[in-house]
Amino acid sequence: MRNIHLSNLYGKVYVNHDLKKAVLAFRGTGMEALGSDWINNLIFAVSDPGYKLTPRYQTAFKKDKSAMNKYQGYKFELLGHSQSGVIVNNLCSNKVRNCISLNPAYKNASLKNNEYIIRSTGDVVSKLTTPKKALNSLMYPQWTKSIW
Repeated sequence: MRNIHLSNLYGKVYVNHDLKKAVLAFRGTGMEALGSDWINNLIFAVSDPGYKLTPRYQTAFKKDKSAMNKYQGYKFELLGHSQSGVIVNNLCSNKVRNCISLNPAYKNASLKNNEYIIRSTGDVVSKLTTPKKALNSLMYPQWTKSIW
């Protein structure tokens, strides 16, 4: 069930009370308001700490904190795409069961133990931010996880 009070344009909060599980899903960069969401990407490109001051990050941070307070004792999952992969990486903690990013726009991020990255071959961000698959396991062994 979607929590309409915690959900907004940039992210949705879904809750299953029977399983005591909450999923926070954050979307990638949008084109609304004449593409003003791209300004957040530019700020991230220039300054990682500066990105945490953007309205986009602050909105996600407040949503995460509010959901954690409202659903104490629930298992949390964070999901994000592209720009929101940065958000998921920053919000990922030991309070979250899994943090999953699809084609995240990472720069010098450290992958946490409960964090997983999914990259597609045709995504521009993935091509810019990570080496080819053959080199990835050599250059970034901490990004390679065995799920079996």
